[in-house]
Amino acid sequence: MAKLTTVGYRLNLAAVDLCSSKAAGTGMSLDYIGAYSESDRPAVSQLLSMNDKPQIAAVVKGGPADLAGVRVGDELLAVNGETAGAIIAASPDAALIADEIEQRLAQQPVAKVIQLGLRRDGNAFEVHIQPQLTCAARFVIKTGEGITAFSDGSNVAISSKLIAFAVNDDELALVAGHELGHVINHDGTAGSLAERRRMEDRADSVGLRLATCAGFDPSTGLEFWLRRDEQDMLRLFRDPSHRSRKARVQLMRDEIPNIQCPYRP
Repeated sequence: MAKLTTVGYRLNLAAVDLCSSKAAGTGMSLDYIGAYSESDRPAVSQLLSMNDKPQIAAVVKGGPADLAGVRVGDELLAVNGETAGAIIAASPDAALIADEIEQRLAQQPVAKVIQLGLRRDGNAFEVHIQPQLTCAARFVIKTGEGITAFSDGSNVAISSKLIAFAVNDDELALVAGHELGHVINHDGTAGSLAERRRMEDRADSVGLRLATCAGFDPSTGLEFWLRRDEQDMLRLFRDPSHRSRKARVQLMRDEIPNIQCPYRP
């Protein structure tokens, strides 16, 4: 979760001028014991020291939450004066409370300071977060999938197996940036294979530029596709909507010397 939180936040920041939907970015993500099955909760509680309160699961270094003093493992007691207990009680699905709170924070005016009540090592305290304006795309982890990533117009989904396959944040950023490119371009159902191919080529270009402007190394990131190609025994039978991975890598390598930041299409 920490890797995708960092990569997603930095990409959203780099893409802020390109997205039609924007958000108040905090640079943190939450977790909640209620999101896990009852059989898993004792182990999760012991592993993460998690109780009945939402918990800070990841904090982006140098992001708004980090600068305000938020740390991984902090318990969330209140949001802008409303207790976590009240928020959970009012939720239609308490298992999704971490997502609900993250969305609530993202939707508030970016100029408004966020007040959080936290508890660390038994001590309660308050922090005040000044959010940054970012792209509103949400980056979520999908389990039970293969090495895959996809987007639905507003969210970017990355499988846990893909995150494990990526050997560094540069690789993860290039893949996530491609999917963010689809969100930015409002790519939907293509009318033809040629149109789909153009969408995929454009998403490669946008993702490459966003990852670079977010501070990741594009040349290092491209190694993801080469390693994936070597290990994919069914590569010759893949969907023709994409170029071969080697062809995609070559096109992106040719683009790298011409990238200028901030990215403007």
